[in-house]
Amino acid sequence: MMHPDNNWYYRGCKFTWRYLSKFIKDHQQFKKNSEKVVSSEYKNSLIYTGFDLEPYETTFFSYVGATFILFCIILIDALLFRLVNFSSGIIASIIIITLIIPFAVMWYLSEYVKIHARYLKITSLGDMPEVMSYVIMSMKIIPNMEKAVYFAAENSNRPLARDLKKMLWNLHLRIYAGMDDAVVQFSDMWGKNSEHFKRSLHLIKSSMSETDFVQRTLTLNRSLDIILDGTKNLMENYAAKLKLPTYILYSIFILIPLALVALLPAMAVVGIKITSKNLILIYNIIFPILTFAYAEYVLMQRPAAFVPQQIPPTHPELENLSSKKKKGLILGLIAGGSVYGVGYFLLFAGNPHSIISTGVLEGIVPTALLILIGISIAVSLYLNAAYGPYKRIRDKIIAMENEFVDALFILARRISEGRSAEEAFLHTATNMKGSSICEPFEQIAMNIVCMRCDLQNAVFDEDYGAFKNIHSERINTTMKLFLESVHKSHETAGVAIVKLADHMKDLQDVERRIKESLYEMTSTMKSTACIFAPLIGGITIALSEVIAKILQDVAHSISKLPPNMIPGPADISPQSLELSISTNMFMLEIGIYLILITIILTRFSTAIEYGGDKSQMMYELSRALPISIIVFSVSAIASRIIFRGFI
Repeated sequence: MMHPDNNWYYRGCKFTWRYLSKFIKDHQQFKKNSEKVVSSEYKNSLIYTGFDLEPYETTFFSYVGATFILFCIILIDALLFRLVNFSSGIIASIIIITLIIPFAVMWYLSEYVKIHARYLKITSLGDMPEVMSYVIMSMKIIPNMEKAVYFAAENSNRPLARDLKKMLWNLHLRIYAGMDDAVVQFSDMWGKNSEHFKRSLHLIKSSMSETDFVQRTLTLNRSLDIILDGTKNLMENYAAKLKLPTYILYSIFILIPLALVALLPAMAVVGIKITSKNLILIYNIIFPILTFAYAEYVLMQRPAAFVPQQIPPTHPELENLSSKKKKGLILGLIAGGSVYGVGYFLLFAGNPHSIISTGVLEGIVPTALLILIGISIAVSLYLNAAYGPYKRIRDKIIAMENEFVDALFILARRISEGRSAEEAFLHTATNMKGSSICEPFEQIAMNIVCMRCDLQNAVFDEDYGAFKNIHSERINTTMKLFLESVHKSHETAGVAIVKLADHMKDLQDVERRIKESLYEMTSTMKSTACIFAPLIGGITIALSEVIAKILQDVAHSISKLPPNMIPGPADISPQSLELSISTNMFMLEIGIYLILITIILTRFSTAIEYGGDKSQMMYELSRALPISIIVFSVSAIASRIIFRGFI
């Protein structure tokens, strides 16, 4: 979890109060007014987020932030008005936006604490199965509640683990009467957000009073079932509630704007001319911002269950990542520039067979498509070079976790037979030959035999430990529990290892079911980003060219008529039908809109499936973006050729 000191909002509040509060005449009065304005919910949210802030600091930051944004927008407006001549409608729109944005920023900054607290609570709901499984696994091996909670808090980087550490700290400060009192109060606090978490925690606490080993194990198994089933139901309910927002996102924010593309040239008939500035403002700024804001609002409700494993920058496979990024960037720029350069080369060569389009519905390939393809290829190659290694490492981790469960069953049988640790690990590695878990298990056995070290160092030593480069929280945590169990009898240790394997298998099954429940929504968004949106965009952009061509022909015919030959009040003239934006520029700006929509939808689908992981999102984008633009290009080219035959 991000430390409060690293949060931009926390640093902004501290910075503005420290250096800008001198402009406030009466500090005490400002502090009192700020205390009166904020609600008790706001104060509770401040405590929950861990921000060491006072209401007057957050209030002052919202004022300063809104004022700063207003000042920046006014400067930009002044620069634009000086360089470009705008119509009265555009000027009115700019003034409205200039007034709305600062108020929106002030509202967001003033409500950020509550928004962030709500996000942390929702995120922590998804942390529960992972963290609670560590508590339960530890309890099965060593039935000590305080030690189990400490183990889970120390071996998890989830937000919920931070609250467990805080509970232990308060316990040591004698804020609670004892561990039972701490667990009761902690479960009551979280029971407001998650009833299944409360029930599971109470069962874990009640297992302490069970004297029979079998009954204690059954109670702990029941507590794990409750937390896993509760998380599964939570995500299934989220998936069910996600259908309507997804349809709204698809229809209102994507389908309708794309359908309007074909009608934009026809607006010239009623006296509304769409200029390049209008198109950029509407399709490259307003529509993408609205779509992104709605998508983020939907994602704020997602419990972040089973987020991908974080890969540290010290991982061996990321050693030369900076040079790979540079190579990917250079290769992308060369490849993208080459695609764009082909068009100019053909034009320079006389445009053989009219391959490059030089007019409305003329030629085959508009130069705008070459620019879009070049951009998508350049971005895709760079993102693949920069984030592909993370994807490959994660795939190895997932494969290793699946194989690790099978390896634990083999290891448990050898341990229960009374074999030594090195022999048990070597036997398991031999049986798992060809799997990714084979090498670390072999390394453990070699470390014990050749380096004469104990099992702890053979596994986790920073210099030669077999698991030093295995960045799987589940595997490392399970191995730590395994090391706790091997100090017991061989039979007890073997049973404990089997239980650890069962726990990992249960977590994997729930994770798989959750992804299956979300698959319908994620596949819909991925197919929309890669296929449907660009396909519709290509067809509508060709239809817009058809309308533009018809208006061009009508304007040409009207220009040949004598003056005042058109009866009635209609003001139809060649000038009124003349297009104010070239079809090539029109296609380019709509293509940029599709690129932005692809980015938003890719983030939306990956955040639903993986919990908003940046590297996963960037890797998915490196695959989705070129597919989207290629489908758009093929659709536009094919539609232009087909429609041209009807005119």
